[in-house]
Amino acid sequence: MSSFLLSIGYTQSMNDHSLFFNSYEGSFTTLLVYVVDIILAGNYKEEIVRIKQALNQTFKIKDFGDLRYFLGLEVARSKKGIMVNQRKYALELLTDASLLACKPAPTPIDNHEKISSTRSVPFRDIQAYRRLIGRLMYLTNTRPDITFFVQQLSQFLAKPTTAP
Repeated sequence: MSSFLLSIGYTQSMNDHSLFFNSYEGSFTTLLVYVVDIILAGNYKEEIVRIKQALNQTFKIKDFGDLRYFLGLEVARSKKGIMVNQRKYALELLTDASLLACKPAPTPIDNHEKISSTRSVPFRDIQAYRRLIGRLMYLTNTRPDITFFVQQLSQFLAKPTTAP
């Protein structure tokens, strides 16, 4: 895929090797590749049509239309702009953690509480704790309000406990 995109005039990002872009006389097209999925965006419809045709001739792609869901991110378009959220991802996370029926709280952890790895019994399933923290870290893309608490909990990945 990389060789093909480079051969038709796209440039590979030095920061993210799965990101390719092409700019020409005020037009800009970007292409993000993730395993077998591709996000294509730009401001010049003719280039978007051209790259889709070229990709289809070489790789036999399927065009699923406007982006709606990608890597846990829901994308919605309106006249006001584009909105990204992780509602479905958050609901799946709550379901997997058996917390879907819990009451909501404006602040899930007291920010004055000192978290300690020695004041409580060790968490039974360390791998589950690590998975949950990783998923919460990804949720901070659209929920920056939980960033501080996730960061606090992530300090205990090596030796989590059942209570702060």
